[in-house]
Amino acid sequence: MSDEEEKTKTPAPIPILLDALSHPFSRLMWWLMLVLCSAGFLIFLGVSMGATTDGRVVISGRLIFGALFLIGLVIRCYFTIIEHTLTDWGKEAWQQVTMNTDGLWSSIPSLLGLAGIAWLPAILVWQMVSHEQASLLGSQLAAAFGCEYFCLGILALVVFDNFSMVMPQRIMPAMFRSGWLFLIAGPALTLVPLSFQIVWNMQSADQSTFFRAIIASSGAAFFLIAHARLMGLLYKANRQRIGWED
Repeated sequence: MSDEEEKTKTPAPIPILLDALSHPFSRLMWWLMLVLCSAGFLIFLGVSMGATTDGRVVISGRLIFGALFLIGLVIRCYFTIIEHTLTDWGKEAWQQVTMNTDGLWSSIPSLLGLAGIAWLPAILVWQMVSHEQASLLGSQLAAAFGCEYFCLGILALVVFDNFSMVMPQRIMPAMFRSGWLFLIAGPALTLVPLSFQIVWNMQSADQSTFFRAIIASSGAAFFLIAHARLMGLLYKANRQRIGWED
């Protein structure tokens, strides 16, 4: 097969999806860590909202530090799974699967900046279009576009470790070159918050907040690990097509 045919060849989606969905079961300790981080963040949020003085919310520096630390751990876990997928690390018995915590704090503003770039069009459409139905439809389309942009931007952050690589002049061409299979990346990402909301609402309000957070976070953590694996597999399958490393 020629190099040009290799670039245009679309990999089979089913094996990739099955690999991604089975990956959380091979990273059970990471799954547990993500569940505890998510539940801990919700507890921090609940404590800060509950601590009031004269009707005002009081948020201490220690609560902010703790919450940001947990968010940083979640982000680094997500990034590390992508890195291990791209390098096939962990396949050999001697290769220890450990989380890369380098850049734990810097990854937070990088991801926030990427999110701002990705979903800014959706926010602008919502604010600028006066007709309610047109505004809703336009915002939904722009939000879907933002999901795809965000996913490719995450890959750019992992591959190059450079925030300048998530700018539109780098991501937009890659979006059009990446092929139709990458279209599943955005919907797959929405399963993370959607699964949390569904499981949370299914539970009884009489249960403790911590217990509800643990159960709801379990589903979200599962899909987060699966999505990280999916992103790594999609990039490996479309590396030549995307052309970032040519």
